[in-house]
Amino acid sequence: MDLDFLYGIQCWRESIGGCFDNFFLFITLIAVDYFIMVPALIIYWNFSKRRAANILCSYGTSIFFGAFFKATFSVYRPWVRDARIKPVPGALGAATGYSFPSGHVSSTSGFYGGMIAAFKKYWWVIVFGIAMVLLTMFSRLYLGVHTPQDVLVALAVGAASSVLIAFLLNLCDKYKNADIIIYVIATILVIGLLLYISLKSYPLDYIDGKLIVDPKKMTVDGFKDPGVFFGIMTGWFIERRFVKFDTNGTTAQKVARAVVGGFLYIAWETLLVGPVGKIVDNGIMHFFLKMSTPLLFMTLYPIIFKKIESKGFLQNRTVNSN
Repeated sequence: MDLDFLYGIQCWRESIGGCFDNFFLFITLIAVDYFIMVPALIIYWNFSKRRAANILCSYGTSIFFGAFFKATFSVYRPWVRDARIKPVPGALGAATGYSFPSGHVSSTSGFYGGMIAAFKKYWWVIVFGIAMVLLTMFSRLYLGVHTPQDVLVALAVGAASSVLIAFLLNLCDKYKNADIIIYVIATILVIGLLLYISLKSYPLDYIDGKLIVDPKKMTVDGFKDPGVFFGIMTGWFIERRFVKFDTNGTTAQKVARAVVGGFLYIAWETLLVGPVGKIVDNGIMHFFLKMSTPLLFMTLYPIIFKKIESKGFLQNRTVNSN
C-alpha cells in the first residue's frame, strides 16, 4: 500500500511536469548537515546554552536511533522494491543505503522537535517547526526516495527523541550528577551501536550481478550518525562540567561569533571532514571525523572567542542574554 501511495504521488508529479522538483530538492537539502547544526550552534554561542542543548541533543539522539533502525531492518529503497517508482534524479545523491526510516525526516523532526521544546512559549516557533517537518516529510515522498512508512516512523523517532531529551535535561536541572549518568549511558549506547552495526548480518541481494547495498559500505556509513551524536553529547558534557562559558557579550561580539563560527564550521565540514571521508574506507575514522565537528564547536570554539573577547575585542554596549 505504501508503494502504491508513493506511485500515486509520482504520477501527480509527472502530470505537472515536475514543476516543484527544485523546491523540494531545496527543502530536503536544508534538512541535514550544517543547515541544521549552524543555527543551533548560533543559539548556543549567543543566547542560551540550555535551549541549544535541547535542540542539539534532540537532533543527535534522533539520528542515533535512526541509524539503529536502518541497520536493524535493512529495508531497500522504493525503486528497488517496485520498478514503477522513478525518483527525481537530483535526489539520488543523498538517497544512499537503506530506506527505513528516513534520515532526513529523523534529523528534521529531532531538530525542530527540540526547538519547539526549547521555545514552547513562542507560537511562531511551533508553527514554523511543524511546517518544516511536514514539508521535509512530503519532500521525501515527492522526490520518490522514501515511502510513507519511512517518513512516519522517522517522525515518531524525532518526536520521541525530543520528549526524551527534554525529560533528561530537566533531570540535569534538578540533580547535580544527572549529567554524568546520562553521558555514561550515552557512551555505552554508542559503543553498543558501533559493535552492533559492525557485527550484524546484512542482506546480500543482487540485481544484474551487483549488490543492491554493499554491507561494507553500509557499515562504514552507519558509523557517521553515532559519531555526530557522540560529538554532541561529549561537547555538551565537557562544556557543562569544565568550560562553562557564558553567552553574554556585545552585539558586535555576538555577530562576530555567529559569522566566524558559521564560516569555520562549514569550512571544517567541507574542506576536511568531507574530503577525508571520501578517501578513507574505515568506519571508526568516519566516526571520529563526524564526532570532531560538534565537539570542537561546542567546546574549543567558545573557549577561543571568550579569550579573544576578554582582551577587549569589539567591546561596546554589553547585552545580557543568558
